[in-house]
Amino acid sequence: MKFHPDKNPEGAEMFKEISHAYETLSDPQRRAAYDQYGESGGRYEGPDMDFGFEGMFGSGHPHRDVPRKPRAELHPLSVTLEDLFRGKKMRLKLERSIPCSHCKGLGGKRSVMKSCTPCSGLGYINSLRQMGPGMFLPQKAVCQSCKGLGKVIPEKHRCKKCKGSRVKTEADTVEIKIDPGMSDRQKVILKGKGDQAPGEEAQDLVFVLDQKAHATFVRIGDDLVAEGEIDLAEALCGFSRVMLNDLKGNPLLVTHRTGVIRPGEVLCIHNEGMPHAKRPGDRGDLLLKLHIKFPESGWTPSPALRSMLPATKRPADKDAEGAEMVTGRPISANEFAMRTSQSSQSRHAHADRDEDMFEDYGDDYADYSHGVPECQQQ
Repeated sequence: MKFHPDKNPEGAEMFKEISHAYETLSDPQRRAAYDQYGESGGRYEGPDMDFGFEGMFGSGHPHRDVPRKPRAELHPLSVTLEDLFRGKKMRLKLERSIPCSHCKGLGGKRSVMKSCTPCSGLGYINSLRQMGPGMFLPQKAVCQSCKGLGKVIPEKHRCKKCKGSRVKTEADTVEIKIDPGMSDRQKVILKGKGDQAPGEEAQDLVFVLDQKAHATFVRIGDDLVAEGEIDLAEALCGFSRVMLNDLKGNPLLVTHRTGVIRPGEVLCIHNEGMPHAKRPGDRGDLLLKLHIKFPESGWTPSPALRSMLPATKRPADKDAEGAEMVTGRPISANEFAMRTSQSSQSRHAHADRDEDMFEDYGDDYADYSHGVPECQQQ
């Protein structure tokens, strides 16, 4: 019970491993699965310790003759928002490993192959890992002498082309098709275009789209979000002007004729967003966040303009009898943010100094650092 969390909190992880090892070794079925497949118990949970056995000898693992499913190579592919809008075809030159044709992926002559002595031809070595006092967990490690192959070839008999590596490098060109409406982080899969180990299927080549940030638009699903600025007259009376270019490079004439636009409102322009991936003929919307530019400080509206605006509903001067007259000065949002930030920092600084003061007095004043002390009843 040395590593039990109740007695040794720092040994919690070790206690979990010991418990897992005990459960595995005490259950006959789980013990058999471990002896046959290792820690994964027949499930794929990461790199396979048997990688490379099948290539030279059909199935180097004594318990498995089923070809292993090929793994995939992941590569990021940088694209622009315009590429995802219009679609694009790209041709890439690359190099990949394939079985050596000279030795047929054996690494040398079959007749001179010898069983690896350290691993007895298994390709892996059994070892014990101590999990605790008197508790050992068996595990398998790739044999370093044969690199997991189970067989070794004397150096003088190795293939002259691949130097015994069993593979060669081949130049190839692949075509990647980006369909309109595809999204960031979406995968483009090229079946069988990756590296191929002897005796295995070629790996899939997977490109993960990595969209660059756009100067104008932000994509949210199939919608596009952009920002624009209008002046006060346009917010009150409407407007019709070119505000931005779309992803095809064409100018967009944005028109708004009816209704007042209020600060924070968004103009929704139908069918000007991204194409739907499954229905390229349908598109999302363009959401235009409008910022209203008000007149500069010191501007005074004319009486004629004031008369055309809706009448104010604020209290009249007669309702303000006895009130103190004050005058306000507009400040910018940046100045407001700076002043409130300084005030917050000052409060934190005072709180830290107060806490340090109580610490200087020692334990006699410990209660004061947590609030006002209660009065004692007489």
